[in-house]
Amino acid sequence: MRKICILVVFVFAIVFTTNLFAAKNIEILSKVENVVVYHSGALVSRVSDNKMGVGLYELEFKDISSKLVLNSFVIKNKEVTILNKNLIKKLSKEEFFQLEDRKTAVINQIKLLEQKYAEANFIKEVDELEKMLSFYSDKMLSLNKELRNIDNAIIEAKKLDSVKLNNEDAAILKVLVSIEQQLAKPLFFEYVVGGIGWSPFYEIEVENSSSKDISIKYIAKIMSQTGENWENITLQLSSAFPLENPTKLPKPQEPWVLNYQTYQNNIKQTDNLMQNNQQIAKLEGVDYQDIFVPSFLKLRTLKGKFAIKSNSTVFSFPIMNISLPAEYSFYAYPSLDNEVYLVAKVAEWDTLGLVDGVANVTYNKNSVGKTILKFSDFSDTLLLSVGKDNSIYFKRAEIENKKYAKEVTFGKKKKITFAYEFQLKNNNQHDVVIEFFEQVPISQTKTTNVILEQLSEGIYNDEQGEVSWKINLSPGKIVKKQLIYTVEYEGGSFSFSKRKTQRFKTISSPSF
Repeated sequence: MRKICILVVFVFAIVFTTNLFAAKNIEILSKVENVVVYHSGALVSRVSDNKMGVGLYELEFKDISSKLVLNSFVIKNKEVTILNKNLIKKLSKEEFFQLEDRKTAVINQIKLLEQKYAEANFIKEVDELEKMLSFYSDKMLSLNKELRNIDNAIIEAKKLDSVKLNNEDAAILKVLVSIEQQLAKPLFFEYVVGGIGWSPFYEIEVENSSSKDISIKYIAKIMSQTGENWENITLQLSSAFPLENPTKLPKPQEPWVLNYQTYQNNIKQTDNLMQNNQQIAKLEGVDYQDIFVPSFLKLRTLKGKFAIKSNSTVFSFPIMNISLPAEYSFYAYPSLDNEVYLVAKVAEWDTLGLVDGVANVTYNKNSVGKTILKFSDFSDTLLLSVGKDNSIYFKRAEIENKKYAKEVTFGKKKKITFAYEFQLKNNNQHDVVIEFFEQVPISQTKTTNVILEQLSEGIYNDEQGEVSWKINLSPGKIVKKQLIYTVEYEGGSFSFSKRKTQRFKTISSPSF
Protein backbone atom coordinates (compact mmCIF):
# COMPACT_ATOMS: atom_id res chain seq x y z
CA MET A 1 0.00 0.00 0.00
CA ARG A 2 2.85 2.38 0.87
CA LYS A 3 4.56 1.70 -2.48
CA ILE A 4 1.30 2.41 -4.33
CA CYS A 5 0.86 5.77 -2.52
CA ILE A 6 4.43 6.79 -3.33
CA LEU A 7 3.91 5.80 -6.97
CA VAL A 8 0.70 7.87 -7.19
CA VAL A 9 2.42 10.93 -5.72
CA PHE A 10 5.36 10.46 -8.11
CA VAL A 11 3.08 10.16 -11.14
CA PHE A 12 1.13 13.27 -10.06
CA ALA A 13 4.37 15.23 -9.70
CA ILE A 14 5.44 14.21 -13.22
CA VAL A 15 2.05 15.13 -14.69
CA PHE A 16 1.97 18.46 -12.84
CA THR A 17 5.49 19.38 -13.98
CA THR A 18 4.65 18.37 -17.56
CA ASN A 19 1.47 20.49 -17.44
CA LEU A 20 3.41 23.46 -16.13
CA PHE A 21 5.80 23.37 -19.09
CA ALA A 22 2.91 22.76 -21.52
CA ALA A 23 0.81 25.64 -20.13
CA LYS A 24 0.55 28.78 -22.21
CA ASN A 25 1.51 31.92 -20.29
CA ILE A 26 -0.95 34.79 -20.63
CA GLU A 27 -1.10 38.13 -18.82
CA ILE A 28 -4.61 38.87 -17.59
CA LEU A 29 -5.84 42.44 -17.89
CA SER A 30 -8.86 43.02 -15.68
CA LYS A 31 -10.94 45.75 -14.10
CA VAL A 32 -12.53 45.91 -10.68
CA GLU A 33 -16.31 45.96 -10.80
CA ASN A 34 -17.34 45.55 -7.17
CA VAL A 35 -15.64 45.82 -3.77
CA VAL A 36 -17.16 44.80 -0.44
CA VAL A 37 -15.22 46.57 2.32
CA TYR A 38 -15.27 45.03 5.80
CA HIS A 39 -14.04 46.55 9.03
CA SER A 40 -10.93 44.48 8.37
CA GLY A 41 -10.34 43.36 4.78
CA ALA A 42 -12.24 43.54 1.49
CA LEU A 43 -13.73 41.20 -1.11
CA VAL A 44 -12.66 42.29 -4.61
CA SER A 45 -14.56 41.19 -7.74
CA ARG A 46 -12.83 41.56 -11.12
CA VAL A 47 -13.72 40.79 -14.76
CA SER A 48 -11.40 40.21 -17.74
CA ASP A 49 -12.04 40.19 -21.49
CA ASN A 50 -8.99 38.03 -22.28
CA LYS A 51 -9.86 35.40 -24.88
CA MET A 52 -8.81 31.84 -24.06
CA GLY A 53 -9.65 28.55 -25.69
CA VAL A 54 -9.52 25.01 -24.34
CA GLY A 55 -6.21 24.03 -22.77
CA LEU A 56 -3.73 24.71 -19.96
CA TYR A 57 -2.83 28.28 -19.06
CA GLU A 58 -0.60 29.99 -16.57
CA LEU A 59 -2.51 33.19 -15.86
CA GLU A 60 -0.41 36.12 -14.69
CA PHE A 61 -2.10 38.95 -12.77
CA LYS A 62 0.08 42.03 -12.22
CA ASP A 63 -0.52 44.77 -9.66
CA ILE A 64 -2.53 42.44 -7.46
CA SER A 65 -2.41 43.19 -3.74
CA SER A 66 0.50 41.59 -1.89
CA LYS A 67 -1.95 41.25 1.02
CA LEU A 68 -4.20 38.91 -0.96
CA VAL A 69 -5.39 35.85 1.01
CA LEU A 70 -4.28 33.16 -1.44
CA ASN A 71 -6.84 30.48 -0.48
CA SER A 72 -9.66 33.00 -1.03
CA PHE A 73 -8.91 33.41 -4.75
CA VAL A 74 -11.63 31.79 -6.88
CA ILE A 75 -12.59 31.88 -10.57
CA LYS A 76 -16.37 31.84 -10.97
CA ASN A 77 -16.48 30.46 -14.51
CA LYS A 78 -17.55 26.81 -14.31
CA GLU A 79 -15.39 25.90 -17.33
CA VAL A 80 -12.20 26.78 -15.42
CA THR A 81 -10.42 24.56 -12.89
CA ILE A 82 -7.62 26.01 -10.74
CA LEU A 83 -4.61 23.67 -10.46
CA ASN A 84 -2.14 25.87 -8.60
CA LYS A 85 -1.74 29.41 -7.23
CA ASN A 86 1.37 31.40 -6.37
CA LEU A 87 1.64 34.97 -5.08
CA ILE A 88 4.99 36.58 -5.87
CA LYS A 89 5.91 39.63 -3.82
CA LYS A 90 8.70 42.10 -4.33
CA LEU A 91 11.19 42.35 -1.50
CA SER A 92 11.53 45.64 0.25
CA LYS A 93 15.02 47.14 0.50
CA GLU A 94 15.27 46.01 4.11
CA GLU A 95 14.19 42.47 3.22
CA PHE A 96 16.76 42.36 0.40
CA PHE A 97 19.50 43.57 2.75
CA GLN A 98 18.51 40.89 5.26
CA LEU A 99 18.80 38.27 2.50
CA GLU A 100 22.33 39.43 1.67
CA ASP A 101 23.21 39.45 5.39
CA ARG A 102 22.02 35.85 5.66
CA LYS A 103 24.23 34.91 2.68
CA THR A 104 27.26 36.54 4.35
CA ALA A 105 26.56 34.72 7.62
CA VAL A 106 26.29 31.32 5.85
CA ILE A 107 29.52 31.91 3.90
CA ASN A 108 31.33 32.80 7.15
CA GLN A 109 30.07 29.60 8.77
CA ILE A 110 31.37 27.54 5.83
CA LYS A 111 34.80 29.26 6.01
CA LEU A 112 35.00 28.67 9.77
CA LEU A 113 34.07 25.00 9.36
CA GLU A 114 36.67 24.48 6.62
CA GLN A 115 39.30 26.27 8.70
CA LYS A 116 38.71 24.02 11.70
CA TYR A 117 38.63 20.95 9.50
CA ALA A 118 42.03 21.80 8.03
CA GLU A 119 43.77 22.51 11.35
CA ALA A 120 46.66 20.16 12.22
CA ASN A 121 46.38 17.87 15.24
CA PHE A 122 42.72 18.73 15.52
CA ILE A 123 41.71 15.06 15.61
CA LYS A 124 43.67 12.56 17.74
CA GLU A 125 41.43 9.53 17.99
CA VAL A 126 39.79 7.44 15.26
CA ASP A 127 36.32 7.60 16.82
CA GLU A 128 36.63 11.36 17.05
CA LEU A 129 37.61 11.43 13.38
CA GLU A 130 34.49 9.47 12.44
CA LYS A 131 32.31 11.82 14.43
CA MET A 132 34.02 14.84 12.89
CA LEU A 133 33.63 13.53 9.34
CA SER A 134 29.93 12.83 9.95
CA PHE A 135 29.36 16.26 11.49
CA TYR A 136 31.38 18.02 8.77
CA SER A 137 29.54 16.23 5.97
CA ASP A 138 26.04 16.90 7.36
CA LYS A 139 26.80 20.50 8.24
CA MET A 140 28.42 21.32 4.89
CA LEU A 141 25.51 19.80 2.99
CA SER A 142 23.05 21.82 5.06
CA LEU A 143 24.98 25.10 4.70
CA ASN A 144 25.54 24.69 0.96
CA LYS A 145 21.86 23.94 0.45
CA GLU A 146 20.91 27.06 2.41
CA LEU A 147 23.42 29.09 0.39
CA ARG A 148 21.95 27.88 -2.92
CA ASN A 149 18.42 28.78 -1.71
CA ILE A 150 19.58 32.25 -0.74
CA ASP A 151 21.35 32.72 -4.11
CA ASN A 152 18.20 31.65 -5.95
CA ALA A 153 16.10 34.00 -3.82
CA ILE A 154 18.46 36.90 -4.62
CA ILE A 155 18.34 36.11 -8.36
CA GLU A 156 14.51 35.96 -8.29
CA ALA A 157 14.34 39.18 -6.27
CA LYS A 158 16.54 40.99 -8.81
CA LYS A 159 14.45 39.68 -11.71
CA LEU A 160 11.24 40.73 -9.99
CA ASP A 161 12.71 44.12 -9.16
CA SER A 162 12.90 44.87 -12.89
CA VAL A 163 9.15 44.29 -13.24
CA LYS A 164 7.27 47.57 -12.94
CA LEU A 165 4.39 47.52 -10.43
CA ASN A 166 2.15 50.31 -9.18
CA ASN A 167 3.59 50.50 -5.66
CA GLU A 168 5.42 48.56 -2.96
CA ASP A 169 2.22 46.83 -1.81
CA ALA A 170 1.50 45.39 -5.28
CA ALA A 171 2.45 41.84 -6.31
CA ILE A 172 2.17 39.29 -9.12
CA LEU A 173 -0.28 36.40 -8.91
CA LYS A 174 0.31 33.33 -11.08
CA VAL A 175 -2.50 30.81 -11.43
CA LEU A 176 -2.28 27.52 -13.33
CA VAL A 177 -5.71 26.64 -14.76
CA SER A 178 -7.31 24.07 -17.00
CA ILE A 179 -10.10 25.22 -19.33
CA GLU A 180 -12.32 22.30 -20.37
CA GLN A 181 -14.48 24.18 -22.87
CA GLN A 182 -14.90 27.61 -24.44
CA LEU A 183 -15.80 30.30 -21.89
CA ALA A 184 -19.48 31.27 -22.12
CA LYS A 185 -18.86 34.56 -20.29
CA PRO A 186 -15.88 36.86 -19.59
CA LEU A 187 -13.44 35.60 -16.96
CA PHE A 188 -14.81 36.53 -13.54
CA PHE A 189 -12.78 36.11 -10.35
CA GLU A 190 -12.72 37.38 -6.79
CA TYR A 191 -10.48 37.32 -3.74
CA VAL A 192 -10.09 38.71 -0.22
CA VAL A 193 -7.38 41.27 0.59
CA GLY A 194 -6.11 42.76 3.81
CA GLY A 195 -4.67 46.23 4.36
CA ILE A 196 -8.05 47.94 4.16
CA GLY A 197 -10.98 48.63 6.48
CA TRP A 198 -13.86 50.96 7.17
CA SER A 199 -14.89 52.79 10.30
CA PRO A 200 -18.32 54.34 11.00
CA PHE A 201 -18.46 58.09 11.61
CA TYR A 202 -21.38 60.41 12.31
CA GLU A 203 -22.05 64.12 11.98
CA ILE A 204 -24.88 65.14 14.32
CA GLU A 205 -26.54 68.52 14.13
CA VAL A 206 -29.02 70.08 16.58
CA GLU A 207 -30.47 73.50 15.80
CA ASN A 208 -31.64 74.41 19.33
CA SER A 209 -33.27 72.95 22.41
CA SER A 210 -36.79 73.63 21.03
CA SER A 211 -36.23 71.44 17.96
CA LYS A 212 -38.41 68.41 17.35
CA ASP A 213 -35.84 66.40 15.44
CA ILE A 214 -32.13 65.65 15.10
CA SER A 215 -30.07 65.46 11.89
CA ILE A 216 -27.64 62.58 11.53
CA LYS A 217 -25.21 62.10 8.66
CA TYR A 218 -23.85 58.54 8.55
CA ILE A 219 -20.40 58.31 6.95
CA ALA A 220 -18.00 55.47 6.17
CA LYS A 221 -14.32 56.28 6.54
CA ILE A 222 -12.10 53.96 4.49
CA MET A 223 -8.33 53.61 4.39
CA SER A 224 -6.51 51.38 1.88
CA GLN A 225 -2.98 49.99 1.90
CA THR A 226 -3.79 47.10 -0.46
CA GLY A 227 -1.50 48.09 -3.32
CA GLU A 228 -4.49 48.25 -5.68
CA ASN A 229 -6.07 51.45 -7.00
CA TRP A 230 -9.77 51.10 -7.81
CA GLU A 231 -11.68 53.37 -10.19
CA ASN A 232 -15.40 53.58 -11.01
CA ILE A 233 -16.38 50.73 -8.68
CA THR A 234 -19.59 49.70 -6.97
CA LEU A 235 -18.87 49.99 -3.26
CA GLN A 236 -20.53 47.89 -0.57
CA LEU A 237 -20.02 47.92 3.19
CA SER A 238 -20.28 44.96 5.52
CA SER A 239 -19.89 44.42 9.26
CA ALA A 240 -19.40 40.67 8.82
CA PHE A 241 -16.07 38.85 8.62
CA PRO A 242 -14.82 38.28 5.04
CA LEU A 243 -13.66 34.69 5.58
CA GLU A 244 -16.54 33.37 7.67
CA ASN A 245 -17.98 30.02 6.66
CA PRO A 246 -21.44 30.61 5.11
CA THR A 247 -22.32 26.90 5.30
CA LYS A 248 -21.50 26.38 8.98
CA LEU A 249 -24.65 25.63 10.96
CA PRO A 250 -25.24 27.58 14.20
CA LYS A 251 -24.56 25.43 17.24
CA PRO A 252 -24.16 26.28 20.95
CA GLN A 253 -20.64 25.83 22.26
CA GLU A 254 -21.74 25.09 25.85
CA PRO A 255 -24.94 24.02 27.68
CA TRP A 256 -27.44 26.71 28.73
CA VAL A 257 -26.66 27.05 32.45
CA LEU A 258 -28.81 28.54 35.23
CA ASN A 259 -27.27 29.83 38.44
CA TYR A 260 -28.29 31.98 41.39
CA GLN A 261 -27.00 35.20 39.85
CA THR A 262 -28.35 35.08 36.33
CA TYR A 263 -29.11 32.81 33.45
CA GLN A 264 -27.27 32.84 30.19
CA ASN A 265 -27.70 31.24 26.83
CA ASN A 266 -24.12 30.28 26.04
CA ILE A 267 -24.23 30.52 22.27
CA LYS A 268 -20.81 31.86 21.41
CA GLN A 269 -19.94 33.66 18.25
CA THR A 270 -17.11 32.03 16.32
CA ASP A 271 -16.06 35.09 14.33
CA ASN A 272 -13.23 35.93 16.72
CA LEU A 273 -11.91 32.38 16.51
CA MET A 274 -12.03 32.54 12.73
CA GLN A 275 -10.24 35.86 12.74
CA ASN A 276 -7.43 34.29 14.75
CA ASN A 277 -7.20 31.37 12.33
CA GLN A 278 -7.32 33.39 9.13
CA GLN A 279 -4.54 35.76 8.18
CA ILE A 280 -5.90 39.12 7.03
CA ALA A 281 -3.35 41.91 7.16
CA LYS A 282 -4.54 44.89 9.17
CA LEU A 283 -3.88 48.53 8.40
CA GLU A 284 -0.45 49.67 9.49
CA GLY A 285 -0.31 52.53 11.97
CA VAL A 286 -4.01 52.25 12.85
CA ASP A 287 -5.47 51.10 16.19
CA TYR A 288 -8.43 48.74 16.20
CA GLN A 289 -11.31 48.44 18.65
CA ASP A 290 -13.98 45.82 19.33
CA ILE A 291 -17.43 47.06 18.30
CA PHE A 292 -20.92 45.60 18.47
CA VAL A 293 -23.04 45.44 15.35
CA PRO A 294 -26.77 44.67 14.95
CA SER A 295 -27.39 40.98 14.28
CA PHE A 296 -29.84 41.84 11.46
CA LEU A 297 -27.31 43.99 9.61
CA LYS A 298 -27.14 43.27 5.89
CA LEU A 299 -24.80 44.25 3.08
CA ARG A 300 -25.12 47.98 2.40
CA THR A 301 -24.64 49.19 -1.20
CA LEU A 302 -23.69 52.84 -1.61
CA LYS A 303 -25.32 54.84 -4.41
CA GLY A 304 -23.11 55.82 -7.32
CA LYS A 305 -19.61 54.84 -8.44
CA PHE A 306 -16.48 55.45 -6.39
CA ALA A 307 -12.67 55.43 -6.48
CA ILE A 308 -10.31 54.27 -3.72
CA LYS A 309 -6.56 54.88 -3.87
CA SER A 310 -4.04 52.73 -2.02
CA ASN A 311 -2.11 55.56 -0.36
CA SER A 312 -3.08 55.41 3.35
CA THR A 313 -5.41 58.38 2.88
CA VAL A 314 -8.71 58.32 4.77
CA PHE A 315 -11.58 58.63 2.29
CA SER A 316 -15.10 59.54 3.45
CA PHE A 317 -18.16 58.05 1.74
CA PRO A 318 -21.77 59.11 2.52
CA ILE A 319 -24.03 56.28 3.64
CA MET A 320 -27.22 58.15 4.54
CA ASN A 321 -28.60 61.49 5.72
CA ILE A 322 -31.51 61.11 8.12
CA SER A 323 -33.72 63.24 10.31
CA LEU A 324 -35.15 61.47 13.35
CA PRO A 325 -37.79 62.61 15.86
CA ALA A 326 -36.23 63.74 19.12
CA GLU A 327 -37.25 65.16 22.48
CA TYR A 328 -34.85 67.52 24.21
CA SER A 329 -34.39 68.03 27.90
CA PHE A 330 -31.70 69.31 30.23
CA TYR A 331 -29.65 67.22 32.63
CA ALA A 332 -27.61 68.11 35.71
CA TYR A 333 -25.80 66.33 38.53
CA PRO A 334 -24.59 69.30 40.58
CA SER A 335 -22.61 67.36 43.19
CA LEU A 336 -20.49 65.90 40.38
CA ASP A 337 -20.49 68.68 37.77
CA ASN A 338 -21.58 72.33 37.90
CA GLU A 339 -22.60 72.36 34.23
CA VAL A 340 -26.04 71.74 32.69
CA TYR A 341 -26.22 69.46 29.64
CA LEU A 342 -28.68 69.27 26.77
CA VAL A 343 -29.84 65.70 26.15
CA ALA A 344 -31.68 64.31 23.11
CA LYS A 345 -33.98 61.31 23.38
CA VAL A 346 -34.01 59.89 19.85
CA ALA A 347 -36.60 57.44 18.53
CA GLU A 348 -36.93 55.33 15.35
CA TRP A 349 -33.17 54.69 15.06
CA ASP A 350 -33.05 50.98 15.90
CA THR A 351 -34.06 49.69 12.43
CA LEU A 352 -31.42 51.68 10.53
CA GLY A 353 -28.48 49.34 11.17
CA LEU A 354 -26.29 51.97 12.82
CA VAL A 355 -22.90 50.75 14.06
CA ASP A 356 -21.01 52.04 17.11
CA GLY A 357 -18.65 54.83 16.11
CA VAL A 358 -17.28 58.33 16.63
CA ALA A 359 -19.58 61.34 16.16
CA ASN A 360 -18.93 65.03 15.67
CA VAL A 361 -21.69 67.07 17.36
CA THR A 362 -22.80 70.52 16.23
CA TYR A 363 -25.23 72.49 18.42
CA ASN A 364 -26.68 75.85 17.46
CA LYS A 365 -24.18 76.00 14.55
CA ASN A 366 -21.24 75.60 16.95
CA SER A 367 -19.04 72.52 17.06
CA VAL A 368 -19.35 70.94 20.49
CA GLY A 369 -16.73 68.25 19.93
CA LYS A 370 -16.52 64.51 19.37
CA THR A 371 -18.24 61.75 21.28
CA ILE A 372 -18.45 57.96 21.11
CA LEU A 373 -21.86 56.69 19.99
CA LYS A 374 -22.56 53.23 21.40
CA PHE A 375 -25.89 52.22 19.87
CA SER A 376 -25.34 48.75 21.33
CA ASP A 377 -25.98 50.19 24.82
CA PHE A 378 -29.59 51.08 23.93
CA SER A 379 -32.54 48.94 22.91
CA ASP A 380 -35.34 51.49 22.44
CA THR A 381 -34.83 55.22 22.94
CA LEU A 382 -31.34 56.51 22.22
CA LEU A 383 -30.03 58.90 24.86
CA LEU A 384 -27.56 61.34 23.32
CA SER A 385 -25.68 64.07 25.15
CA VAL A 386 -25.57 67.09 22.84
CA GLY A 387 -23.27 69.13 25.09
CA LYS A 388 -23.11 71.81 27.76
CA ASP A 389 -25.76 74.54 27.65
CA ASN A 390 -25.64 77.76 29.68
CA SER A 391 -29.18 78.82 28.84
CA ILE A 392 -30.28 77.24 32.13
CA TYR A 393 -29.12 78.97 35.32
CA PHE A 394 -28.41 76.34 37.98
CA LYS A 395 -26.95 76.92 41.44
CA ARG A 396 -26.39 74.50 44.32
CA ALA A 397 -25.76 76.06 47.75
CA GLU A 398 -25.56 74.93 51.36
CA ILE A 399 -28.34 76.05 53.71
CA GLU A 400 -26.46 77.53 56.66
CA ASN A 401 -29.38 77.90 59.11
CA LYS A 402 -30.01 74.14 58.92
CA LYS A 403 -26.66 73.59 60.69
CA TYR A 404 -25.07 72.02 57.65
CA ALA A 405 -22.48 69.38 58.56
CA LYS A 406 -22.60 70.27 62.26
CA GLU A 407 -22.73 67.46 64.80
CA VAL A 408 -25.42 67.53 67.52
CA THR A 409 -25.22 65.07 70.45
CA PHE A 410 -28.32 63.53 72.07
CA GLY A 411 -27.22 61.02 74.71
CA LYS A 412 -25.33 58.22 73.03
CA LYS A 413 -26.53 59.20 69.61
CA LYS A 414 -25.04 61.87 67.44
CA LYS A 415 -26.57 63.62 64.46
CA ILE A 416 -25.14 65.45 61.52
CA THR A 417 -27.40 67.33 59.10
CA PHE A 418 -26.72 68.10 55.44
CA ALA A 419 -28.85 70.72 53.70
CA TYR A 420 -28.76 72.03 50.13
CA GLU A 421 -30.85 74.40 48.07
CA PHE A 422 -31.03 74.26 44.27
CA GLN A 423 -32.06 77.31 42.27
CA LEU A 424 -33.00 77.02 38.58
CA LYS A 425 -33.97 79.60 35.97
CA ASN A 426 -34.94 79.12 32.31
CA ASN A 427 -33.29 81.80 30.15
CA ASN A 428 -34.74 80.39 26.91
CA GLN A 429 -37.71 81.81 25.03
CA HIS A 430 -39.52 78.47 25.18
CA ASP A 431 -40.57 75.88 27.76
CA VAL A 432 -37.96 73.33 28.78
CA VAL A 433 -37.75 70.17 30.87
CA ILE A 434 -34.83 69.58 33.20
CA GLU A 435 -33.92 66.50 35.22
CA PHE A 436 -31.31 66.70 37.92
CA PHE A 437 -29.97 64.26 40.47
CA GLU A 438 -28.24 64.22 43.85
CA GLN A 439 -26.65 61.51 45.95
CA VAL A 440 -27.66 60.54 49.46
CA PRO A 441 -25.45 58.23 51.56
CA ILE A 442 -26.69 54.68 52.13
CA SER A 443 -26.31 53.18 55.60
CA GLN A 444 -24.29 49.99 55.79
CA THR A 445 -24.74 49.28 59.55
CA LYS A 446 -27.57 48.96 62.07
CA THR A 447 -26.12 51.71 64.27
CA THR A 448 -26.24 54.27 61.48
CA ASN A 449 -29.45 55.70 60.08
CA VAL A 450 -30.11 58.17 57.24
CA ILE A 451 -33.25 60.29 57.70
CA LEU A 452 -34.65 62.14 54.67
CA GLU A 453 -36.21 65.37 55.97
CA GLN A 454 -36.89 67.38 52.82
CA LEU A 455 -36.96 66.25 49.17
CA SER A 456 -39.10 69.02 47.63
CA GLU A 457 -41.12 66.52 45.58
CA GLY A 458 -38.01 64.65 44.53
CA ILE A 459 -38.15 60.88 43.94
CA TYR A 460 -35.82 58.78 46.07
CA ASN A 461 -34.20 55.59 44.77
CA ASP A 462 -33.13 53.70 47.88
CA GLU A 463 -31.09 51.13 45.92
CA GLN A 464 -28.96 53.77 44.20
CA GLY A 465 -29.04 56.27 47.06
CA GLU A 466 -30.18 58.91 44.60
CA VAL A 467 -32.84 61.64 44.52
CA SER A 468 -34.16 62.89 41.18
CA TRP A 469 -36.30 65.84 40.14
CA LYS A 470 -38.05 66.41 36.82
CA ILE A 471 -39.20 70.00 36.37
CA ASN A 472 -41.04 71.88 33.62
CA LEU A 473 -39.66 75.41 33.33
CA SER A 474 -41.42 78.16 31.42
CA PRO A 475 -39.36 81.11 30.03
CA GLY A 476 -37.91 83.27 32.84
CA LYS A 477 -39.33 81.01 35.56
CA ILE A 478 -37.29 80.51 38.74
CA VAL A 479 -37.69 77.31 40.77
CA LYS A 480 -36.10 76.38 44.10
CA LYS A 481 -35.76 72.90 45.53
CA GLN A 482 -34.29 71.65 48.78
CA LEU A 483 -32.60 68.45 49.87
CA ILE A 484 -32.14 67.98 53.61
CA TYR A 485 -31.10 64.74 55.29
CA THR A 486 -29.68 63.77 58.65
CA VAL A 487 -27.24 60.99 59.46
CA GLU A 488 -27.86 59.53 62.94
CA TYR A 489 -25.15 57.32 64.47
CA GLU A 490 -23.89 56.01 67.82
CA GLY A 491 -20.57 56.75 69.56
CA GLY A 492 -17.15 57.44 68.12
CA SER A 493 -16.54 59.64 65.18
CA PHE A 494 -18.56 59.43 61.99
CA SER A 495 -17.22 59.50 58.48
CA PHE A 496 -18.53 58.54 55.10
CA SER A 497 -17.18 58.83 51.60
CA LYS A 498 -19.16 59.81 48.57
CA ARG A 499 -18.77 57.89 45.38
CA LYS A 500 -15.75 59.21 43.60
CA THR A 501 -16.17 60.61 40.15
CA GLN A 502 -13.93 59.21 37.47
CA ARG A 503 -12.03 62.13 36.00
CA PHE A 504 -10.40 60.12 33.28
CA LYS A 505 -11.54 57.17 31.20
CA THR A 506 -9.89 54.94 28.64
CA ILE A 507 -11.48 54.78 25.18
CA SER A 508 -10.15 52.76 22.26
CA SER A 509 -11.31 53.85 18.82
CA PRO A 510 -9.88 53.94 15.28
CA SER A 511 -7.40 56.74 14.79
CA PHE A 512 -9.25 57.91 11.69
